[in-house]
Amino acid sequence: MIYIEVLIITILISVIIIFVTLYVLLRKEVKSITYQLNKINSSKANSKVLLSLRDKSLEGLALEINKTLEDKRKTEVEYKKIDLELRQAIANMSHDLRTPLTSIMGYIQLTEDESLPINEKKEYMDIVKKRAKSLQALITSFYELSRLEAKEYKFEFKSLSLPNILCDITASFYNDFINKGIEPAMDIDEKAAMIIADENALRRVFSNLIQNMIKYGEKSVFISLKQQDNFIIIVFKNDAPNLSVEDASHLFERFFTVDRTRNGNNTGLGLAISKQLLEQMGHEISAELLDGKLGITIKFKMYRVSDS
Repeated sequence: MIYIEVLIITILISVIIIFVTLYVLLRKEVKSITYQLNKINSSKANSKVLLSLRDKSLEGLALEINKTLEDKRKTEVEYKKIDLELRQAIANMSHDLRTPLTSIMGYIQLTEDESLPINEKKEYMDIVKKRAKSLQALITSFYELSRLEAKEYKFEFKSLSLPNILCDITASFYNDFINKGIEPAMDIDEKAAMIIADENALRRVFSNLIQNMIKYGEKSVFISLKQQDNFIIIVFKNDAPNLSVEDASHLFERFFTVDRTRNGNNTGLGLAISKQLLEQMGHEISAELLDGKLGITIKFKMYRVSDS
């Protein structure tokens, strides 16, 4: 009987010792986790919480903590990227607005000279009007891009013939091609199927791309429209001797220009707006530089009745 009591007491004492030991170890491990978290947060180190004690509950806690830390790091990286892009966008906008404004103010000051001949004053005022129109177009582009990125642009979808619209837009730039000494070559499948899109948006996209070809293209310009399977593929191709493969990969980014000094008339908004318009209508656009020629390809999906 005494032996049994001693055994029970011994077992109870052992259990108590085990529980106390586990409690001490768990407490120590919690303190270790707290210390590691404090160190990670204060130093912003790219580290994870490590355990010295094998315990399912603590392992689960450590796993969730490490997931949270990883999500936090990704959020911080994304925030820094967005903040950098925003700062760069503001800087580019300021420069692009300041350039025509400075020019306008300069010519206005010249016209205030009473000794200036009337014909020269008229010439300067004509320049001021052109600069003002350029500034107005620039501000409109800023506004349109902001609406597109905020998904506030209202599309009016309907069935459209791409060959008709593309040929009409290209013809409207015929004099610009001739003045640049370019005779555009075209290969258009006039029997291509209809697509669903917004006509004004399409005309804006085609105008942006053709203006880009005229501004930067040399010698040869090629435009093709072909139907392939369930898609209609339009390719705008022109010589681009001053363009690099790296430049081609950034063409659709807002405010990107090949002219790093931004001394030209290009603000880098036209292609960015074109990409937003096409993608929000459900179509695709891409650019590729091959053998000194820039090819911009638009892939239009042909929607059937069952797709809508």
